[in-house]
Amino acid sequence: MFSQIALATARQLRAGTTLVVRTAVAASTSLTTRSAAPSFLRRSRVIFQQRGYASTRSKKSAAESDDTAATATETNKTPSAAAKSKKSAAERATGAGARAKKPRAKKAAPKKKKASKKTAPLTEEAKLKLRIRLLKQRALLKEEPHSHRVVAWSAYVSEHMKDVLKEGDDTQTRRGYFKKLAAQWKELSVAEQAQYQAKASKIYQDGLAARAAWVLSKTPMEIKAANYARRALKRLGVISTVHAIPDDRRPKGQKSAFVLFSMARQKDSTFAGMRKTEVVKILAKEWKSMDDAAKQPYFDNAAADRERYQSERAATAATYAAA
Repeated sequence: MFSQIALATARQLRAGTTLVVRTAVAASTSLTTRSAAPSFLRRSRVIFQQRGYASTRSKKSAAESDDTAATATETNKTPSAAAKSKKSAAERATGAGARAKKPRAKKAAPKKKKASKKTAPLTEEAKLKLRIRLLKQRALLKEEPHSHRVVAWSAYVSEHMKDVLKEGDDTQTRRGYFKKLAAQWKELSVAEQAQYQAKASKIYQDGLAARAAWVLSKTPMEIKAANYARRALKRLGVISTVHAIPDDRRPKGQKSAFVLFSMARQKDSTFAGMRKTEVVKILAKEWKSMDDAAKQPYFDNAAADRERYQSERAATAATYAAA
């Protein structure tokens, strides 16, 4: 190594300058190793410097070597201290992370489904009761306003009964009230009775107006279903009479060929004064005896009436479906 240094620095030495040569000798190398350099280099102005210190022929070389040895000792200890500091930092991070983690919530056990109760099949009587209840709801019996005709005597009784009737009166007492009112009614003049007749007419007209307003509050489909339910209740014997709800919005029903034939024939004067049942029997026999050519005009009119009914029904359904 020293021979290479000498060859590389010959020109510098001839110029009489001081050359500083840095060697690769470790810091722990002793001073005796430096004396192994060639004599011609030691006599020249060459100063050798090793890692971490500079070696010269001055009096400070020993102190500098001691400082260099202490520095090397600290450098050797640094990796272990850094490793310890990293380890402690990792431990602190691990501990903080462990403290920050929340315990996982335990999954709730799935709830057991309750066993559905098996319902016994309905009996025929229970089915009939259920059907009657549904028909009553659809028939709108309780919702429909009353529009019965009122006579003058009824108007007079309803006006004066409020003054004499008391709570807790039995049937015999109420009959006594009616007898007294009947006697007073007979004593009224014709003009006074006419006034109550006008009041009765007004009550009846108000009832019709209320009923018409109630009908308009329902759709034609609901009115049709209510009339059907009322007829069904009549067949089941729940109600004695059927009061169909009038509704002009609903299209008129289609007529069959026989109905059109009966309507045309009933205008004949030969059936005047006869019962309807007898007239229908006579017309049925006449219809059966007719040939196809004679029936064809009535079938054509029935087909046209069927188209009219279907178109009006579709228009009515579309109108109230959009509303």
